[in-house]
Amino acid sequence: MMKLGLEMWEMELLQQLSLWNDTAIRLLDVQRLSVLPGNDLRNYRLPANLLFFTRNGHGKLLVDGTSYTVAPFFVCHAGKDAVIDLAATAEPIEYVAIYYSAELLQSAARDPAFRYEERHALQLSFGFSPAKRLSHHQIVEQIEHKWSARQGLESFHAHALLQSLLYELLKQLQTEGYQTPTEAVSLVAKHIDANYNKPLKLETMAELVHCSSRQLQRWFKQQKQLGPMEYVIKVRMDHAAQLLQHTSATVQEIALSVGYRDMYYFSNAFKKYYGTAPQDYRRAAAAIHVHALPASAARDGAVSSYRANDGLVVRHAKGELRLQRSPKRIAVLDVQYADQLITLNELPAGSVGIGGSAISCFPDYLQTRLGQFRALGTCEQPDLEAIASLQPDLIVCTQMHEELYGQLSRLAPTLMFHRNEDWRKMLSLFGDLTGKRHEADKMLQEYRDKTARLSDKLAAKLQGQRVALIRPRDTFIRLHTVIHRTGAILYEDLGLPAPFFIAGDFVSDTAYHISLESLPEVNANHYFLLSNEMFKERVSDMQRSVVWNSLSAVKKRHVYTVDASSWIGSYGPMGINRIVDDVAQSLLA
Repeated sequence: MMKLGLEMWEMELLQQLSLWNDTAIRLLDVQRLSVLPGNDLRNYRLPANLLFFTRNGHGKLLVDGTSYTVAPFFVCHAGKDAVIDLAATAEPIEYVAIYYSAELLQSAARDPAFRYEERHALQLSFGFSPAKRLSHHQIVEQIEHKWSARQGLESFHAHALLQSLLYELLKQLQTEGYQTPTEAVSLVAKHIDANYNKPLKLETMAELVHCSSRQLQRWFKQQKQLGPMEYVIKVRMDHAAQLLQHTSATVQEIALSVGYRDMYYFSNAFKKYYGTAPQDYRRAAAAIHVHALPASAARDGAVSSYRANDGLVVRHAKGELRLQRSPKRIAVLDVQYADQLITLNELPAGSVGIGGSAISCFPDYLQTRLGQFRALGTCEQPDLEAIASLQPDLIVCTQMHEELYGQLSRLAPTLMFHRNEDWRKMLSLFGDLTGKRHEADKMLQEYRDKTARLSDKLAAKLQGQRVALIRPRDTFIRLHTVIHRTGAILYEDLGLPAPFFIAGDFVSDTAYHISLESLPEVNANHYFLLSNEMFKERVSDMQRSVVWNSLSAVKKRHVYTVDASSWIGSYGPMGINRIVDDVAQSLLA
């Protein structure tokens, strides 16, 4: 992939200003095509510039040897004579191919200051998932429709739409560089892995992927649930822990080998990260008892349990864990597990809360029922010292805590599950852990009966009207899909019709990020608006906008503001039932 930094982009665009004004964009053809798995497109040389827009499917695209991951809404640009390869994975890739030419007018062509083939940005190859992908999807469909007509102003409009679309894509490149967030995070992570023992600065790492420090920070948080510098610390501490366990090197030698010149600073950082000093960690590691069994019997981390002669065996993300007796002091590192236990009239010995990385709080419906327990920090930042002092006989965490699993396992037998695991499976599992499987099964049947009755009422009331679940963030709006846990309640358990953009088999993510300007394209009849204190101002800004107030659902008062902490942060049985009750109260009132 050709990568240009922001400064280079700005210089290039300034130098090309007159060139752009003298460039004629000419639409040549628009084709809707597909590639089936096993029927790859190989070594295809482009007859003209290409704008490639994916509608459905997943796979790999090579442009002159540069690899891109293809997914719905992925867009790629390639210049004339580029050679492309396209391969689908498990499903066909459906895409729109827009061929066009970008030609200099004669006056500019005579200018010796420019060599078009080398300098013009429309000869470059790039690919990414655009920020305004719903808007771009609509524009591509308009171009396709108007090009098929090819009559009078319709053909002229197709050319104008193409030029506008090219401008939007190049503008995003100028702002964000060529990498997708996933590619940028992967590149920086590999750089950190290879250079963790050297001085590393956030600004320097951001320059590697041609983005701002703030943007890289946001991407890392989204991809890895921790910032770039936090990832540096994680990698250094992982290496330090390995050296403490498997070598006799001194603490000072280990500190130097992982990038710390000051042994005392390293020791403090290690204790803050692991909850224990380096020498104490080494002694504990030497005497550790391994609780987890090999993962050979586990099926891709599937949640299940079975009774053996010597106790209960639980299959989880790390393999199998054998428990000879029912745990009495359970520490949970996600508040949904506190909900599971309380539903079964069992209390956790300790629980993390929800909220920001430094603020711990609990949903109101749990706060009054938690009783005497130990607060263990937040899901994002568990308090390892508090967990150790609790002396639990079982820890339950999620794959969000992957990097802490080794430390947690040294404190107590530890179960790790996918954070998005179906709450029904988890309730059955906690029923087995606490000896209350009968009670768990009864609660599940009550939920099935409740949602079936409500689904019938909602279908009769709405008669096909579509319902959207949105959450305003800093620079975009999250439109949640059926893959999201709360979305599954709305669209699966209650059978509510989803907006067209997030309906169908092509949905591949828990949410789509859309701009405020793209919100009318969602075209929902009802909106559940997720709000909390953290994004209260963003919600207010959106509600004051012209775009928001132009929505039919807003005019008809079909917008229902709900608590994001409950709807997004709580996924136990009580939290799920509260969401169902909120839906009933909002839509049936």
